[in-house]
Amino acid sequence: MWKKLKEIILGKPSIEMEHEYFGKILFMGGDKPADDDYWEAEASIKEAKEPLTILINAPLSGPTEAHVAFYKNAVSDFEALFGKCWPIFEPDFQQWANKQFSGNWKDDFELMSIEIPRDADERNEWTVGYYVDAAKHYFTARFIDGKPTYNEIDG
Repeated sequence: MWKKLKEIILGKPSIEMEHEYFGKILFMGGDKPADDDYWEAEASIKEAKEPLTILINAPLSGPTEAHVAFYKNAVSDFEALFGKCWPIFEPDFQQWANKQFSGNWKDDFELMSIEIPRDADERNEWTVGYYVDAAKHYFTARFIDGKPTYNEIDG
């Protein structure tokens, strides 16, 4: 879908690559290198009902081993990943979901996306996104300098 949409918007064929770890990835960048260039991939994981969207902040040359290592580390422990996000979600959860948090993230949050930061350096900006069914919104924790800094709510 993204490939066709990009062709419609930009009027040119998209750039795809078969990555040894991420599989088929699609480049979301322009003709000239820019800091906001990234690759998009999807992964099926048992912890999510829908395919997990993976946004990889990397240049046209593609993701590196460091990007793969960052991703593997992030998804190796979903409890720890959510635990990093919860401090930024907690102030908004009850207000938006109109209920108390059960204490089990899987009861209320569905992992939807993970963004791998530029150079796979957690000090650079990156995000983790969840869908909160009770709120009918997406909660996205934005990390800056390795810490959850704010929650973006949309949907």
